[in-house]
Amino acid sequence: MRHALRLTLISVGKNAEPFVREACADYAARIRRYAELVLTVVPEERVAAPGRRDFILREEGRRIREKIPPRARRVALDERGRNFTSEAFSRLLEGWMTAGVRGAAFLVGGAYGLDEALKKEADLRLSLSSLTLTHGMARMILLEQLYRAFTLIRKEPYHK
Repeated sequence: MRHALRLTLISVGKNAEPFVREACADYAARIRRYAELVLTVVPEERVAAPGRRDFILREEGRRIREKIPPRARRVALDERGRNFTSEAFSRLLEGWMTAGVRGAAFLVGGAYGLDEALKKEADLRLSLSSLTLTHGMARMILLEQLYRAFTLIRKEPYHK
């Protein structure tokens, strides 16, 4: 039996580009036909002094950690993470639903990525691409792939 999966996407910083905001809103609305989806944005750390990268990552990591729902699977977006095909990603989500996993939290870092400790705590490190993406584009691509995964699970015609 498949259970509903509650999805949380926690990201650092706002989507600056209007086309990214619009696409994210569109895919979020589509996903909500299949699952509960919460989009949470935590503020970027504004300390821009040289040599402060580790401090920035720790502070943003702390803000992300505070928003992760209890018992949710933690999926850290990381360019060195595991690559999936769209079909394999849909099978992963379907497997979680079949196993009774109730929630998954997808973590998207800011300009410097994610805190290394947060990546180590993750249940899965997911790579969307080996290319460097803006965090807004990463959110958009992730939302599109989540939508695609649900259409694959439901055998709907979106995926070709």
